[in-house]
Amino acid sequence: MAIDLERAYKALSNKTATYKTLWAYYDGDHPLVYTNKRLEEIFAGLDAKFIENWCAVVVDSIADRVILSGFTAGDDATTQKLDSLWDSVELNLEADDAHLCTFVTGEAFLIVWPSEDGEIQAYYNDSRLCHIFYDAENPRRKSFAAKWWDDVDGYRRLTLYYPDRLEYYKSNKKAENISSAKAFQPDEEMPTAENPYGEIPVFHFRTERRTIKSELDNAIPLQNGINKLLLDMMVAAEFGALKQKYVISNAEILGKLKNAPNEIWSLPAGDGIGQQTQVGEFSATDLSNYLKAIDKLSLAIGIITRTPKHYFFAQGGDPSGEALIAMEAPLNKKAKDRIARLTSTWRKVAAFALQVQGVQVSEMEITPIFEKPETVQPRTQAEIREINVRSGIPLTTTLRDEGWTKERLQRMENDKAQETAAAQTGLASALAETQRRFDQNA
Repeated sequence: MAIDLERAYKALSNKTATYKTLWAYYDGDHPLVYTNKRLEEIFAGLDAKFIENWCAVVVDSIADRVILSGFTAGDDATTQKLDSLWDSVELNLEADDAHLCTFVTGEAFLIVWPSEDGEIQAYYNDSRLCHIFYDAENPRRKSFAAKWWDDVDGYRRLTLYYPDRLEYYKSNKKAENISSAKAFQPDEEMPTAENPYGEIPVFHFRTERRTIKSELDNAIPLQNGINKLLLDMMVAAEFGALKQKYVISNAEILGKLKNAPNEIWSLPAGDGIGQQTQVGEFSATDLSNYLKAIDKLSLAIGIITRTPKHYFFAQGGDPSGEALIAMEAPLNKKAKDRIARLTSTWRKVAAFALQVQGVQVSEMEITPIFEKPETVQPRTQAEIREINVRSGIPLTTTLRDEGWTKERLQRMENDKAQETAAAQTGLASALAETQRRFDQNA
């Protein structure tokens, strides 16, 4: 247990700073990176900060295309239980948070466990708070998981999750004073608890199994360059508006000349011997040089992260649905890859949640439903449906492939039945009225 506690402490401690930086870049809180120490000294007193945050665009472009909308199972009863779970624990919100964290830091965690009153709980956990350790022989098998957090009194709590038990620890000092795993001792109130489900209830979302990789890893160096260029441009723009002036004179004029509109300078003439009195101004830098460099770096971010160009620059006209699909093909392919990797974990989450409720279902019988990542215009979507129906594919099948749930399909069938019944009733009434008039005229 001491070894596991030490491993958990090191893993959680080591990831904190890195993940904090990644979240800061996503939120737009970027440090200003200089290419030269002298530049850092010159800009140290600058009372301004200029950020052009493309990191959020990179993450949001993929997060907006990975939307979990529910689950289906092998039978209607199990699907209804999953629907109830979806609504009761607000899994749609937990899924959005987990996906965003996965794209920002490269991983996220979801814990499924019953509450004290027996109600099922499923909640997202920040990747800075959790870690899962895998079996060295079988990297798909979880050995144990760890989670830590600070309680209201400022002490740090740590829980280790095993297939057969949960171990609870509490620090003997405030969180900011902890420097090693030795600060954690078994919780006096409840040191352990039984895990009756035989599975670690912590589920791991990640974009890759080879390594933990953020969507921002390749974008951050270019983002630093954009921020530096933007700051340089703003400084140059200020010198363009109020150009740097100079005066060559033998007179003592230091501090007496003000650079302001309608300000009149009184300058003494030269003495005719040395350097004559001379005034002038330095030329300002052309701002287009900065704009071109910024555009080039932002375009490079798009290429490297497979983010479409129109996310960075305005496009002329309204592209068709087919054009959007072509333009966004690399991003859509990345989204499908992320969906495929997330699907495996969501199956495990749903199967374990059902197990906690006393329902045994194989995870392979559960299908997480994700919205299609492609952007399709309404007219194009209608044309696709029409072509599919003409080719012999039932409309219900086409709509199901688009991501329609069973409830939505059933509502459509009910509405269609009501419309048909209303039409038949109206036709019968019209025929009856026609017959009545015919009988009257006969």
